[in-house]
Parts: sequence; structure tokens; C-alpha cells
Amino acid sequence: MLLFFAVLGYLLALPVLIPAVMKGQAPPQHTTPGQVAVLVAVSYAVALLLDWQAGRRRKVAPWVVPARAAVLTGVSALIAWLVGAYLVPRIFGGQQDLAAGNAVALQCVAVGAIAWAWRLRVQSWAGWPPERQWTPPRAAARGGTRTATVTRPGPGEVWVAMVPFRDRAEAARHYCVVVGVQAGYAEVLQITSKDKGHRDDYIRMENEGWDRTGKPSWIEVGMRPRRVPYESFLADHPQGPCPPRVWQEIQRRQNALGAPRPPRPRPAARPGPTAGGPRRPPSPKRQA
Repeated sequence: MLLFFAVLGYLLALPVLIPAVMKGQAPPQHTTPGQVAVLVAVSYAVALLLDWQAGRRRKVAPWVVPARAAVLTGVSALIAWLVGAYLVPRIFGGQQDLAAGNAVALQCVAVGAIAWAWRLRVQSWAGWPPERQWTPPRAAARGGTRTATVTRPGPGEVWVAMVPFRDRAEAARHYCVVVGVQAGYAEVLQITSKDKGHRDDYIRMENEGWDRTGKPSWIEVGMRPRRVPYESFLADHPQGPCPPRVWQEIQRRQNALGAPRPPRPRPAARPGPTAGGPRRPPSPKRQA
């Protein structure tokens, strides 16, 4: 892994490493503006490829990946310079020959580790892993072992799940909006068909194709999200996207509660075929 970090860090830190190596030669040599431009271009291309590969599962505006790659290129150069200017002298002191031989290695490993952490963060933001395998609840109840490929719930999507009650250790089938994903569970806000127009912590939610009954719906927006384990989701794909007006209000209310701001919803994907043929989700109970 250290070797991988070193190679990755070397490619990203070229605009700092090469001029420093050439300056340390006897007699000292200097890079031309054209050479520096080539080194920056190579570093940026590596950052662009790394960022694109990490976030390719989530569609974003065309400028996002190039902008993130530019930031990663700048961060890599800064880390390489800081390690060479401050860390190497503290470790090796006046041993110039030893320092010269190990400074590049330290800079490369440090930059490579930072770049890999960047990649993992972008992957997490993009909802990786995008799919998981499970045994559908109905098949499990019959003792079956058939598995299906299931899209992982993402922020801004409407799903059917066994949503826990707030006042007792039980759960019931409900539509819900996913506002966050964590390791092993998703954070959701419950949707109900019971009239909540008199309450400030609920708002009316339009039906944009996620509910076949067409009944009026309300969603809790002034409350903390509920935790739903991934295995408690009862469909293999989202029912549809949360309406933009409702999602903006969810973000505003959750931010007012001091909860982490829900991320932007990912684009809705068409449900793919599942093992054993398509499966209709169970009709959820939508009363609070």
C-alpha cells in the first residue's frame, strides 16, 4: 500500500518535486514555464481521473469533477511543499544527504495518502457501494434463499420501509423520504395520509408518481429523522423522487433543528430487473 501511495503521490506532486530535485543538482538547474505547465497538466490529469473514478456513480454538473480535480491538484502541491519545508528538516536535521534521499519518498507517501482519503470521501458522497444483495422479506418468510440486486436508498428518494414508531419499539409499513445514509441504516422522514394540516411540523407533500392511490399526503419535516436498517426497506428500488419544494423545506427544517444538512438528492434511476422477475412493493400503511 505504501508503494501505491508513493506512486500516486509522485504523480500528483510533480509540480513541486521536479523543480526541487533540479534545484538541488550541481550546478543548480531551473524549470522553464513550459516545463512547469506540463508538470501541472500531468498532475491535474491524474487528479481528474481519480476524482471521476470515485464519483462516477453519481451524476453531477459538468463543472463539478474538473473543479474538484483542480482543488485536489492544489492540495497535493501544498502538502508536498509543507512536508519538504517543515517535516523533513525536523526528522533528518542537518543530515543533508540522507534528507535529500528520503524527502521525496516522504512527500510522495503523504500526498498519496491524502489523495486516497479524498477518493474514499468522494466515494462515500456518491453513495458507494451502489448496490447490495438481500433476501426479499416475502421470500425470507417462506424460508426461501432467492436474492435480488437492490439499489441502495439515497437522499431525496421516496421508499417503502418498515418505519419505527417514535413512542414504542415497533414498526409499520410506510412511505418515507430518505434524508441521509449511514453504515447499516438510512435516516428517513415518514409520510402519512392522515391530515396533518393543523400541525407546523408537517407539510403537504405532492404525489409525483410515487403513490398509486393518489391520496393527500403529509410528511414530518420538523422532527429528527428515524433510523431504518437497510434490510427493513420493502422494495428493490425507490418509488420516486421527493418533490423539489418539499426537499428544500426538509433541508431548511433539518438545518434549523441542528441536524446535519441533508445532501442534494441523486438523480432518480430507472428500476432494473431483479432476480426472479419484477416484484411489486407491498401496499404500505400510511396512517401515523
